[in-house]
Amino acid sequence: MIRGTTPTFTLNMFDEQLDLRDASNVYATFKQKNVLLTKTGNDLNITVTQESGSYKNTVEVYFTQTESLEFTCGSIEVQLNWTYADGSRACSNIVNIAVSNNLVGSVLQ
Repeated sequence: MIRGTTPTFTLNMFDEQLDLRDASNVYATFKQKNVLLTKTGNDLNITVTQESGSYKNTVEVYFTQTESLEFTCGSIEVQLNWTYADGSRACSNIVNIAVSNNLVGSVLQ
């Protein structure tokens, strides 16, 4: 990700049993040092397909310029969490995304 841009992150999970359409809530969390940004609800675009007997869960997350500027150069951690109607909760592994600098460190109109 380059700071100040408006990226859409595409997070894919393959599993024989996991179908995120069964989840009550899905959360995508991005963390770097003291910055913690969680997107949920209409901030996520979730699609589920079946491939070779497994579910492919795709979660797309869009950042605004302001949101991407919250992070500094380096690496951010990303993780999905989801809950079910019965109160149970599960999560993905944590993955890292590289953050690069932008010569214009402010929101452009």
